[in-house]
Amino acid sequence: MLNNIEATSLTTMIPLVAFTGFLDGIHPCAIAILIFFLAFLLTLQRTLKNIFFLGSVYILVIFLTYLGVGVGLLSGITLFGQHHFFAKLGGWLLIVLGLVSLKDYFFPHLPGRFLRIPKVSGDKIRNLLKDASLPTVVAAAFLVGLCSIPCSGGIYAAITALLAAKMTYWTGFAYLLLYNLMFVTPLLLILILAVNPATLVKLGEWQTKNNRLYRLVAGIIMVALGVVILSFVV
Repeated sequence: MLNNIEATSLTTMIPLVAFTGFLDGIHPCAIAILIFFLAFLLTLQRTLKNIFFLGSVYILVIFLTYLGVGVGLLSGITLFGQHHFFAKLGGWLLIVLGLVSLKDYFFPHLPGRFLRIPKVSGDKIRNLLKDASLPTVVAAAFLVGLCSIPCSGGIYAAITALLAAKMTYWTGFAYLLLYNLMFVTPLLLILILAVNPATLVKLGEWQTKNNRLYRLVAGIIMVALGVVILSFVV
């Protein structure tokens, strides 16, 4: 039983936080928009230096925005004081969102697809990125960071609640840094691969083709993590 394991141990928490951060980071929302943006810059025949600069700014702003959301949540839970209640609530939230993700895989035509960026926000983000200037890239990335929360923010909320329940504030903050570094790792890999336009095209095709598969895998993992948190960790 994980109840008898020191939950704050490095061997327990580092793999859990790193894995969930990476899983959160491979959701289709931010990845699809980054691929769209990089492909658009290539069509404008921007230099690789300019593409890497704007792509890096985009990823950095998403990192800071998502980190800010996590710090705000961690601070709120710490201030409120009911740490274990929020950890349990996060576990149930994971299970519910995991079931929604599974519904999107098995019954994609049913209404209620909540785990995605709202269409209005997605259109606004793409229009900002088409300007391809530094201020619009910052604004678009900020919106992506906020609007990514409906995609798979349940993972983030559950892990943040777990950190608040098991750790001091500053230790929890350090783990949030790790989580968010893993969250943007897939975006950094895509930016590096953008050196080859053909590879970027293949990535876009792969992402579109496997969008539903992600829903299946993410749904199963979210339900499993929720059960683990409720049954063993809290």
